[in-house]
Amino acid sequence: MNVFVAGASGALGRQLVPQLVAAGHDVVGMTRSPAKTDMLRALGARPVVADALDPDAVARAVAETEPEVIVHELTALSGDMDLKHAETFAMNNRLRTEGTDHLLAAGRAVGVHRFIAQSTASFTTYVRTGGPVKSEDDPLDPDPPATMRPNLDAIRYLEDAVTGLDGAEGLVLRYGVFYGPGTGISAGPEASVTKAIRKRQFPIVGDGGGI
Repeated sequence: MNVFVAGASGALGRQLVPQLVAAGHDVVGMTRSPAKTDMLRALGARPVVADALDPDAVARAVAETEPEVIVHELTALSGDMDLKHAETFAMNNRLRTEGTDHLLAAGRAVGVHRFIAQSTASFTTYVRTGGPVKSEDDPLDPDPPATMRPNLDAIRYLEDAVTGLDGAEGLVLRYGVFYGPGTGISAGPEASVTKAIRKRQFPIVGDGGGI
């Protein structure tokens, strides 16, 4: 199967691509950074370079590779992100809204069979009622704190757009909080959450933060 992974050079993409290759799939890995194409080749993917926020570039990348499945793993949440500024999350929200729209449009144009997208679920996203254990069927918080509202709106937009897809199967996976190498929670000295904890700056409360 021909699988197109958007965000293939991210923390999750770097784990996903070799597993897809090992399972016998032909994998195209999209990255916006030309410097990461050699890394994607080493993982077994055929790299394409495109800015996810450029609809024409995304359309070309998908049209040229004609995937059967698109996997949307786009984020702007790197291990060294600045948790204290809302701007850190603004780009991520654009990838969940504009980036999702561009990938969906490109997928429709080539007739993809399945579209799989990364969402997220944690203590900051679910409705604050009921028991402490939530499932993917539980609703998101309808009235989040002001600092979290743009993030929740973007998550809800992505989930509605993908699950409402016509002509193809749309799947949304609500991931939990990532930790380990390449994420914000790791033993690396520049990992954002780890660094903030060491400075007694986490959790963040009040305006300007996203958590």
